[in-house]
Amino acid sequence: MLMRHRRGFGQMITIISFGIYLAVVGYLTLTPTSYAFGVVPTMTPFWVGHVPTNPIPFRGIEMDFYLNILMMIPMGVYLALLRPTRQHHVILSGIAIGITIEGTQFILDTFVNLSRWVDINDVITNAFGVVIGYFVIIVLRHSPLRRVIHFFSLKRLSTQKI
Repeated sequence: MLMRHRRGFGQMITIISFGIYLAVVGYLTLTPTSYAFGVVPTMTPFWVGHVPTNPIPFRGIEMDFYLNILMMIPMGVYLALLRPTRQHHVILSGIAIGITIEGTQFILDTFVNLSRWVDINDVITNAFGVVIGYFVIIVLRHSPLRRVIHFFSLKRLSTQKI
């Protein structure tokens, strides 16, 4: 999909910046850390092996809850620019992305002691961030900025089904 056609300058910026964004998200979510944004979690984790987990939604909300939403807004923007899809697929994509990140953290923590929490709140916030980013682009497509969105979109507006 990404390299099938000759791409314009704006489209190449979208593709390259998406790759950089994925690398940054990978670094932020899949590298060892002992630092928690805000205060160190005060809740007692549920341990699965030696992996600390939080399977209870909205338990122990700290600053990282909001930072996860912020981190995933660009993912929703890229989803809209790279491959516009139906609205319910956006929600499912956000959930799938969150589950993939948390599942990978669990596997890595199990085998290499990543020192990360596996948290259902992260799945929720990741999905919410993706949805926000996607709908920002939908709104901008119906604003005076639609030409800018068109410049960076891989699928042109005249052929998109939203």
